[in-house]
Amino acid sequence: MTDKIQDRYTTVAIVLHWLIAVILISTIAVAWQFDDAKGLAKFQLFQLHKSLGITVLVLSLARLGWRLINPAPAPLASLKPWEKVLSKAVHVGFYVIMLGLPLTGWLVVSASPKNIPTLLYGIIDLPYLPFVHGLAQEPAHNLEELFEKVHEAMGKVIYVLTVLHVGAALKHQFIDQDSVLSRMVPFLKKV
Repeated sequence: MTDKIQDRYTTVAIVLHWLIAVILISTIAVAWQFDDAKGLAKFQLFQLHKSLGITVLVLSLARLGWRLINPAPAPLASLKPWEKVLSKAVHVGFYVIMLGLPLTGWLVVSASPKNIPTLLYGIIDLPYLPFVHGLAQEPAHNLEELFEKVHEAMGKVIYVLTVLHVGAALKHQFIDQDSVLSRMVPFLKKV
């Protein structure tokens, strides 16, 4: 590979990054509406939230697979050691969240004794996870509550990761004035 290719993420990685970011933000925006919704509107919001979450899971698995065969560009030599460590931790955290949030949501639905189906985008019937679905009422309810707490906690972690990620990108662009952000923003010229 040439140096020009190695100093940027691949087009596939860039598209997956921004697509997942938009869908994650949409999923969060839908969740913010849960408390105000009632009846059918609430049911539809939950169905949309679950559909978007499973989409994030599928795209994140694709992104992880792509990343394994197409490694990210090496960190800039100008980065301080703590910046490299924090960057790595935030990226690993995002992968944990992008996979963990949808999986724990799926576990909530699968463990729930209510047996409310998930229709992805109103078309695809998402099966329950068999190792938690169909348990006796009390253990099912306890698992549902546990997975829900983990899901909600991960939902809070994503705010912290996002602030760190976006803050670092802006710091690199406007304070350090290096090429970190141009590696992931297709139209941004390298500094």
